[in-house]
Amino acid sequence: MSVAVATARRRLLHLPCSLQGAAWLHGSAAHETLFFEEVHAAPPAATTAAAASPPAPRTVCVLHGLLGTGRNLRGVMQDLCRQAAEASGQPWRALLLDLRCHGRSARSGLPPPHTLSAAAHDVVRLWCHQLGGRAPDVLVGHSMGGKTALEIVRQLAQPGAPTGQPQQVWVLDARPNAVHHMDRPTQEVQNVLATVKSVQLPLASRQALYEQLAAKGFSTALQQWLGSSLLADPQHKGRLVWTFDVHGAQSMFDDYLRQDFSQLLRSPPRGVTLHILRALRSDRWDPETMGVVRQAVAATAQPAAVRGSTRYHELPDAGHWVHTDNPKGLVQLMLPSLVEVAAAAA
Repeated sequence: MSVAVATARRRLLHLPCSLQGAAWLHGSAAHETLFFEEVHAAPPAATTAAAASPPAPRTVCVLHGLLGTGRNLRGVMQDLCRQAAEASGQPWRALLLDLRCHGRSARSGLPPPHTLSAAAHDVVRLWCHQLGGRAPDVLVGHSMGGKTALEIVRQLAQPGAPTGQPQQVWVLDARPNAVHHMDRPTQEVQNVLATVKSVQLPLASRQALYEQLAAKGFSTALQQWLGSSLLADPQHKGRLVWTFDVHGAQSMFDDYLRQDFSQLLRSPPRGVTLHILRALRSDRWDPETMGVVRQAVAATAQPAAVRGSTRYHELPDAGHWVHTDNPKGLVQLMLPSLVEVAAAAA
């Protein structure tokens, strides 16, 4: 069994599938870039040797949360792809994307509006370029990335969509409904965004950032997580700046709060399974959200040829950061859906 990590940069200059309608194009694709890493896992050598020719890898596309990057989920995706390759006898890969305004995609000139809809368009363009106009087998999104994944499914259900749908979609600890009130989790995120905006750049060191954040009551873990989003300032040698565009990220979070995917959960497109995962120590799951999810699961419980299904999962021993709090449990929950995809394709 081998697992390899490759870093890739793709400028979307020539798209092999049509994105010409106004509903599918924001700005000029010639100036748009998304960055991603690839994680590859091969099946056991005996399985590979028995095959007449190596099969094309099954693909997972991974979308991170607010102020994150694709590499946040690298470890758990390496393990998931490795176990999926071993269980299915087929190679697997994961594309770990940096969304617009985040990570290595923040300086790519992606134009406003910075919304979930625009972020979804970016991802579909990447599929057209990198996957030859095909959707990945599995789409995974954490937090804001989870809601972006739902927006992708909603867009691809429209007439004239440039790709098909992913078969399995995992929404990791993201509220699928609109958030109408400023509850504690939302206030905490807004406080982080406001604090990040207030940091005077460039910084002399990560320690300088930690001191500012500690003075505002931020935990050591949160200080270090934000510190991981600093990079060398190209204009000031020895200084540090944010990897993300905080104002663009704020716009995306505002849109995250507005978007409501309750109807999509009640009637997913045919052939699509939506997996809604709740971390049991997460504070984001209020009665309204749980009601939306339960109604969707009940509505799709009976097989129907015209729609897909919605499933609900609970991850114990984990708060919102599911991939760091309980990565083994997360892989255990997700693995059967990948094996199901591989079996259907065999």
